[in-house]
Amino acid sequence: MNLFFDTSALVKYFHTESGTREVIELIERPENATWVSDLARVEFMSALYRKLRRGDIDGNQLDATLAGFESEWKQFNTQPVSELVLVEAEKLMRLTGADWSLRTLDAIHFASFALLAEEDWVFVVSDALLAEAVASQGFEVIKVALSG
Repeated sequence: MNLFFDTSALVKYFHTESGTREVIELIERPENATWVSDLARVEFMSALYRKLRRGDIDGNQLDATLAGFESEWKQFNTQPVSELVLVEAEKLMRLTGADWSLRTLDAIHFASFALLAEEDWVFVVSDALLAEAVASQGFEVIKVALSG
């Protein structure tokens, strides 16, 4: 199965929190291929620095998590953020933005997935609004410890 991870779910692979066990199981199943948007690299760092500012992690945990992320990143299949992705993100914003409060970066993740997705593709997410937006377009979604 092809699994496309939004950053909200991907971060759980590298930082222990609610939903971590499920994400690890999904990523480490040999029959699953893990996909992410190139956008996830910067968004992941942003999420970790937010955890640092809030006191959820300390500097040592930040450094260790970033190092783990760097070494593991190459195992993921990546979808580049291209003009085609941005055009698709605009289309999806028009389709779902009014009903699901779709945010900019979420629309880019959703578009990256939508352009790749075939019958055996699943979007993995921990953001309730994004999960609903993706599901509203007929895609299969795995919701992991939803927030928002």
